[in-house]
Amino acid sequence: MAVRLVHIVHIRSSVEGMAKNRGKQFEQIIRESFERVPSTTVVRIPDQTNRFAGSANPCDFLIYHRPCLYAIECKSVHGNTLPFSNITKFQWQSLLDMSQVDGVFAGVICWWVDKDVTLFIDIRRLEYLRNAGLKSIRYDNEEWTDLIMPIKGKKKRVFFEYDMEQFFKEVVNGKV
Repeated sequence: MAVRLVHIVHIRSSVEGMAKNRGKQFEQIIRESFERVPSTTVVRIPDQTNRFAGSANPCDFLIYHRPCLYAIECKSVHGNTLPFSNITKFQWQSLLDMSQVDGVFAGVICWWVDKDVTLFIDIRRLEYLRNAGLKSIRYDNEEWTDLIMPIKGKKKRVFFEYDMEQFFKEVVNGKV
């Protein structure tokens, strides 16, 4: 009986690990999608696992695609909303600071896992919503279509293969 109990605990632990890794897998998919675009450089800023004083990341990726730099934070959420609290204060401020530089686009790429929706939200738009008193953003609010940009992709099994060449065109052309 004890062997079965240990086996069940091991299975549960593995399933929890898969859920925790889904966000990391999403980040990897995003990275690979950007890297497929010719003349694009992607720098992954490693996560700080020790959390010592002063060790924080401004975002997940810095991406250069001529003529612009993109500072991207990736999030994956279940449910209908992305709580602003999922973005650390340091990330929020860092993205906001970077967005003030001409030629830099900074924001969040969020995958609503349950809804099969992936959106890019410019940090300046998130700041606008937060200043208006909101604490989260819904994936399907039709009032915000000018504040968010869907990222087109082809669904595989769980994850998508994203068209980041189209993403670059839409961001530079002012879609967001």
